[in-house]
Amino acid sequence: MLLRFLGALGRTTAARLRRGPLRPTWSFPFEASVAFLRATAAAASGRPPLGQRAVWAALRAPPSAVRRRVKRALVAGPGFRAEWFVPTGGHGDAVLVYLHGGAYLYGSMKSHAELVTRLALAASARVLAVDYTLAPEATFPVAQDEVRAACRWLGAQGVPPAKILLAGDSAGGNLAITTLLAQREHGEPLPAGAIGLCPWVDMQWQGGSYDTNAPYDWALTADIPLWAAAYAGGADLASPRLSPIHADLAGLPPLCLLWGEREMLRDQVVAFADRARAAGLDVTAHEFPEMIHNWMTLYTATPEAEKAFVMMGEFARRAAGSGVSPASR
Repeated sequence: MLLRFLGALGRTTAARLRRGPLRPTWSFPFEASVAFLRATAAAASGRPPLGQRAVWAALRAPPSAVRRRVKRALVAGPGFRAEWFVPTGGHGDAVLVYLHGGAYLYGSMKSHAELVTRLALAASARVLAVDYTLAPEATFPVAQDEVRAACRWLGAQGVPPAKILLAGDSAGGNLAITTLLAQREHGEPLPAGAIGLCPWVDMQWQGGSYDTNAPYDWALTADIPLWAAAYAGGADLASPRLSPIHADLAGLPPLCLLWGEREMLRDQVVAFADRARAAGLDVTAHEFPEMIHNWMTLYTATPEAEKAFVMMGEFARRAAGSGVSPASR
């Protein structure tokens, strides 16, 4: 991993000396970070699911002081596993159920702890991060069932649906939205809202920003169909429970959708936001100029990361009817 990082630094330095920044607004640290992620994606590409997971699991973000501002505790509930992230400086009565990204194949609180911590602080809320079972060990709809179980458990703990929000990035954004559809299908109470960070809303999408933004984003287009197939487990990728862009969205709670202008998923998220508005939903949607997929994980490389957390925190407090101010940073 160190050699890959040093290689990304060297390639970025040489490229910027030759042609300037890849995008006009990209700083050197940001461009080098994207190059490192792309090199990691290339190292994982073509491997079987467990091999890809091993490559990504080797990434470890250096610990930061912000993580000391939450108290963490494992939860083993009926039908799910999770971890609490509770701001030590106080919080409101809302609970965010967070679902990490990673193409449904990888990701955990080892990769997403800082993201979840920053979200808890921005929203002044407790966050229950669900450790859903990954593919290929479990395929659709196991992850949705586990998130639904976590929401029922919160209800049994005295947290009403009006104080619960679902949130997730990438595949976790897909899981947040499709869980809403599953809850509606089963007649379960719907949460107060959902947040999708660069959500993967169409597992069949081709062309458009997949191609035009491929030179800037870090994922490789050839891997995306393989990820979708591994999670679907033979189910129809066009099913609304897998690709919510095809769903009847009427009656769902407010949505917050954030995405990057230069990410490969851009076109499908824009189309989904338009469909959600047409269905009469309360939609907070924002495209971050020049940003790539999951840019909010690059906390120290771009100020656009902090802007995303501020926006998510404001949405969460508004949707849950909480007037608590975010913890000071």
